Amino acid sequence: MGNLGMSGRNPLFIQCAPKGCIELLLEHGVEIIGKRAVVIGRSKIVGLLATSLLLLRHQTAISMVHAFMKNPEQITSEADIVIADVGIPNMFCGCWLKLGAVLIGLEQCLVEDQSLSYTLDPNSQGFHIIGDVCYGEIGVASAISPVPGDSGGERNSKYLEEKSAQL
Repeated sequence: MGNLGMSGRNPLFIQCAPKGCIELLLEHGVEIIGKRAVVIGRSKIVGLLATSLLLLRHQTAISMVHAFMKNPEQITSEADIVIADVGIPNMFCGCWLKLGAVLIGLEQCLVEDQSLSYTLDPNSQGFHIIGDVCYGEIGVASAISPVPGDSGGERNSKYLEEKSAQL
């Protein structure tokens, strides 16, 4: 992380997930500079690096929400950009988001689903994938990356980009 924050230097590499989040925002024309962003989750791979990228490279005002925060919904309701990477199914609901905010969901959670236990699909095995965000309640966002099918493609493309640059 030290090289990431050094002015005028390029780091050796940036993890694919946070880099994919930033690229996803930029490719969709989301204005980042000067905006207020919240990263939900403080993992070393996504949370801390996404926070550093947004703050140091894109001059955003950053807040980080984690398990020990009080009133996380109050903090996220002020954000223009929210990146959720927690691993708690449907933790993030519509009341946490302000009108017009952009939401990127990253975490995928396996949840038991009894209705899938008797299907013909051998891969379902009684589970389905959902994310941190309760998408049925999110109606105020201007843009959302859904889980499953979220920024995973963007993340994979950044991974391949990094690997090909090393060849």
